[in-house]
Parts: sequence; structure tokens; C-alpha cells
Amino acid sequence: MQGRLVLCPTPLGNLADITLRVLGALRSCDVIFVEDTRVSGPLLRHYEIDKPMRSYHAKVEPVRLRELRALMAQGKTVAAVTDAGMPGISDPGRELVRLARECGAAVECLPGPAAFTGAIVLSGFDVSRFRFEGFPPRKPGARRAYLSALRAETAAVAWYEAPSRVSALLTDIAAVLPGRTVFALREYTKKFEQQALGTPTEVSRQIGPEPRGEFVIVLEGASPKRPNDDLPEAVKAALSVLIAHDVSIKAAVEAMRAVSGLPRNLLYETAQRLKSR
Repeated sequence: MQGRLVLCPTPLGNLADITLRVLGALRSCDVIFVEDTRVSGPLLRHYEIDKPMRSYHAKVEPVRLRELRALMAQGKTVAAVTDAGMPGISDPGRELVRLARECGAAVECLPGPAAFTGAIVLSGFDVSRFRFEGFPPRKPGARRAYLSALRAETAAVAWYEAPSRVSALLTDIAAVLPGRTVFALREYTKKFEQQALGTPTEVSRQIGPEPRGEFVIVLEGASPKRPNDDLPEAVKAALSVLIAHDVSIKAAVEAMRAVSGLPRNLLYETAQRLKSR
């Protein structure tokens, strides 16, 4: 008999958002793998679902994967949930899918919520192309370098971010990608949901100096026609002065790269354009 793994997305903050198919899967399965029993327990009790729970997170992953392998061999059905949203999206789930397929088990993913999709739609940006990149780098230097690499990216980019770091992220976007619009979605579907749209500075002002709750930040894509418009005006002005004083393009670019940390190719293209004027 073939085992079965069912990935069950759960509400982000409003219990009424759960689907009938998810409820059916949770009621009919043999075991439920949960990210945290303290979070999933109240959800299951609310819907009067009495099934064995197994906590599944990084610290117990090897044990749970062995258990999943045994359950699949016995032809059991395992439902997997996280604290909120879609399993496997910046949450546990990927290794469960990999192992279930390795065992020859059936794998099913029920449709449901992921906070970044709501933010992408609510932003109003052109999202004919978009990227979801999980969480941005935590360290300031790595984060700024990462943002610099997005200067010419025409697709919208979405991230999850912790409240303790969201202000720093917005500050870095303002410094590295001036002129770009961002959208912030806080506590999506919850009682104190907040939406903020504008420049990074404007959004930071709207959410306050000590924001709380879970955030999705969406960065509008760069203009496909003029990606270099994101170069800070101060950097353009400094390059222009250096070139006007007969400093070579190479030397000017290296000097500005040393003080700004901006990509060499972007500085070089801008310097060439200034030189040809």
C-alpha cells in the first residue's frame, strides 16, 4: 500500500481562512507533522481534530525523517503543517517532500495562503514577473551588497523580514536604491494588519521606529529602459567632477567604488556616459 504526504497550508492569522479541503485532510490523515505543537494544537482543537501530532523542525529533523520513512512504508497518510501559511515556503517542508518522493509515496499540496502572494498583489506593482527571496541577508554589509545586485532587476522582489530588522532593510534600500518604491505589509489577515506604500523613508515613517509583527516587503522593479537611474545623485555628481578634472574613468570608478560599495560595472557605464557628454 502506497504512503501519502499531504502539505496543508494553514491560516496566516484568521482561523476562518482555512479551507474545507485542508480540514478534510487533517481529519482523515493518520499523523500530523507540525512545526510547533503549541501553535498547531489550538488550531486543531478549534476544529475538533484529534490526531497524533509530531513536532517537526531543524532540531528533530533526522528523527522525524526516519519516522516519515517508516510511515510511508506502512502505507500511512501524513499531513504536514507549519505555524502559518504554506509548508516549504520559508518554513519546514522541503525535506519531507524529498523523502516522500524517495520512498515512492504520493505527495499532494493543497492550495492555500502564503503571505508574500498577498503582498505582491496589494502592492499594485507590475508583477508580470516577480521574485520571492525568503529573508534578505541579516548582516548590513552583506545586505547592501545584495541590494546593489538588484539595481537593474526589472522584476518586483518580495521578502519576509523580522520586525527587529525591517527598519534597517528600509534604510539600506533608501541608500542603495534611491527613488525606488516599496510596499510593506504587516500582520497580513490579522486584526492589526497594516499596509504602507511609498519611498523607503515614507514607509519607515508609516510603520514607526519600533514596529511589531511579521512583515512582507516588496520592492518595485527597476525601469527596463533606464536602470542606471537608481545610481545616487551624489555618486553621479562625484563621478562628473572627477572626470571633469581629467581623472581616468578607471581611477574614477575605483575611487567611487571604494567609498560607495556600488558595483563596478554600474559605475563604469555611468562614467562612460558622463565622459561622452
